[in-house]
Amino acid sequence: MARVELIDPDQAEGRQKEVFDRVKAYYHMVPGLQKALNYLPEVTDSLWSLSLATAQEGSIREELKRIFFAVTANAVECEYCTAAHMIALMFGEWTNEECLELISGRPSPRLTDKENAAVDFVRVIGARPAAATDEMVQKLRDVGWTDPEIVEITASVALMRYTSTIASVLDVPLEKAMEGIDVACGVPLTTFED
Repeated sequence: MARVELIDPDQAEGRQKEVFDRVKAYYHMVPGLQKALNYLPEVTDSLWSLSLATAQEGSIREELKRIFFAVTANAVECEYCTAAHMIALMFGEWTNEECLELISGRPSPRLTDKENAAVDFVRVIGARPAAATDEMVQKLRDVGWTDPEIVEITASVALMRYTSTIASVLDVPLEKAMEGIDVACGVPLTTFED
């Protein structure tokens, strides 16, 4: 149960309704995250704009950014955001097991070595941004990531840390579609042994 009352989109008026309508036009529903946050409609709207821009702007494909989001959400132990982005990947043909392997630290055969290196970087800075080192960034450059792409990777992590904080602290309940995703508090219930 959420720690704050979730705003009912059908009862919303004014700016709150406008923001809900914008989100609903994209998802065909209003996720619990927006229902919890829309006490601050300008923040909710700005976060929505930032989310869309972060996912779409730049040269890194959206699927890989979804991976960054899921890995970051898992690193900060946000069940809601981890499940949300795992579902997005599963709509893109990933299996639940492939998602769990990826967020638990295994390289994915679906990704290139360059992409797996970025996921490893995300896993570290998602958990602790101050853990980034010059050597880690240079390793990204060495496998072919450019400075604009490194900024794009970092922005993806920063967005998810912000969103995950809201979802975790307010204890936003899972959406119906998220039920059955094999995560709890961001930590996979199923672990993979070598």
